[in-house]
Amino acid sequence: MSTETTTETREFIIVGQDQGSSYLLWDVAPAPTDATKRAMALEEIEIDAHDAFGSVHLEHATSARAAVDQLLSALRKQSGLDDYPLSPASQLESYQADPDPQPATEPEPYGKAHALSATRDAGYQVNASSVPGTATFIVDGLPVRSTTSTRDRVRAGVINSGLDWPMSNVLVKIAPTGTDGDDATSVGTSGLDLAIACSVLAAAGQLPGDCLAGVAMVGELGLDGGVRVPFGLPGTVRAIADGGTTTVLVPNDAVDDAATAGVRAIGVGSLDEALAVLAGHWHHPQGCAHCESGPMAPHQPCTPAGLCPACSASA
Repeated sequence: MSTETTTETREFIIVGQDQGSSYLLWDVAPAPTDATKRAMALEEIEIDAHDAFGSVHLEHATSARAAVDQLLSALRKQSGLDDYPLSPASQLESYQADPDPQPATEPEPYGKAHALSATRDAGYQVNASSVPGTATFIVDGLPVRSTTSTRDRVRAGVINSGLDWPMSNVLVKIAPTGTDGDDATSVGTSGLDLAIACSVLAAAGQLPGDCLAGVAMVGELGLDGGVRVPFGLPGTVRAIADGGTTTVLVPNDAVDDAATAGVRAIGVGSLDEALAVLAGHWHHPQGCAHCESGPMAPHQPCTPAGLCPACSASA
């Protein structure tokens, strides 16, 4: 008999068949802690169980064995039988296994984030949100001909960079800086890819949202997560400079061209490298007390336009 090693309860999914005088156990496993993954798992399991003339039950218990025993007790009372055992044909591997340690609670992948980017003739604000619901990815504000290819590049770039795509309802709204409703109609919208990817990851809690303050991002994402030079980059960076932003992340190959617009250009070769620059606050100005304390220090944050109040007071 296994020995229970935890007193914390968790939710278990039990799949099997009520045979009237006994219960045929097919499987028992912990339910996913993420609400979206749990809903998707239950939907698939319930369809499979129904097709096999079975049923799905949820029990909160300290182990798989305890969860199944609770279900048997309830079925015993329901049937009015003094004895209601597991069927000899039951699959007992999961039932008899030692309970897995309770996993650490993961942050819910729900939130909002904002990033700055541009096409060759206008600056844009990228607003991303990650909310509970069926896993979807919607990009609103791009020309129709660009929307599908943008979604494909961004999602593939994130996944192929070894990052987790959020299992939630992800919405990205693209709007010209200072407005809420107009769409991006100019050419060269692939240069928005990097800002879209970073804002999605920040909304999902995989990157602190304050890392996006004070910097614009221009770069097309390759399917492998590489950052490529988009069409019309020099004009794009000039649009950023005209909007007042003084620091921009660009592909490595475009640093010299970007610098001619009078901005501080930081080159990155991949999405992973861009995230490292942002998480390390390398794009913030010198003299930021938060940055100098390390990337884990609380950040308000500072931007190239000026230090935050805490840093200004200590300067």
